[in-house]
Amino acid sequence: MEKSNSMNIYNLIILDESGSMSAIYDETLQAVNEAFSGIRRNQEEFPEQRHHVSIVTFEGTGMSGVRTRRDRVPVGEIRDFTEKDYRPGGCTPLLDAMGRSLHDLECKTGENDRVFATVITDGYENSSQEYTGKMIKALVGRLQTKGWTFAYIGANQDAVEAASELNIDNALNFDASPKGMDEMSSRYTRASRRFACLCSEAAAPESARFSELFEEEDGRQDN
Repeated sequence: MEKSNSMNIYNLIILDESGSMSAIYDETLQAVNEAFSGIRRNQEEFPEQRHHVSIVTFEGTGMSGVRTRRDRVPVGEIRDFTEKDYRPGGCTPLLDAMGRSLHDLECKTGENDRVFATVITDGYENSSQEYTGKMIKALVGRLQTKGWTFAYIGANQDAVEAASELNIDNALNFDASPKGMDEMSSRYTRASRRFACLCSEAAAPESARFSELFEEEDGRQDN
């Protein structure tokens, strides 16, 4: 019999698959698999939590390039991310990817579930056809009232400003280089662990919306 205080936690990663990501291809695959490992450790550290992972990639134009690579897979059962899952090319339909993945996950989760949704991109939106920035900002705001937590990790832009335009509290800039991707991966893993820790302390899902997940232990904000 499951413990009464057990909770489902859904970790959604919305990952840029546009052509420019080719420059950090190997590091991106490694970062995704390290994210899996970090989430697996979170579940081991907080046994009352049941972590699931979804990954949605985006490239090309509109919804045609938005692909769900993993859909709410229990972290203990997830397969490594490989070259079969990730083939960069095309433009950046970021807004369409966010709109589809957030709506889909909302339909598949319950009111007592916790969600941590993270966008990782090395460039600005440039090819969505169905969703606008205004629509995504409203969607993010509505989901935050349910306790969802969001993060925006961006390169070649001001990630803090880009996140703010989408109603997202947590933002992290990274350098689109092998070293920068490795550093970003480590910071995401720490933020993911911080999220799991805070979820274990939150009294209700509505109180599980967290900001400053990228703040370092000495009080500095990651950038």
